[in-house]
Amino acid sequence: MDRSWINTSRISDVYAKGVEDFLEFAKRNGAGRNGRYYCQCVNCVNLKRLDIELIREHILCDGFLKDYTMWT
Repeated sequence: MDRSWINTSRISDVYAKGVEDFLEFAKRNGAGRNGRYYCQCVNCVNLKRLDIELIREHILCDGFLKDYTMWT
């Protein structure tokens, strides 16, 4: 999966598409608990479990962790 969008402007279409692709990947492959996943925004730093809609908002508004590149 292409991760170059992480370093693009948060107001770009490329970033928005990357966020959507990442969230779909997380839903398909992540270990969600009760519909909640770890948030990879710069404020939650992969420590808080949130629902997908709130994660989307956090990543779009606050930014995605730059060093979070290992998705399994």
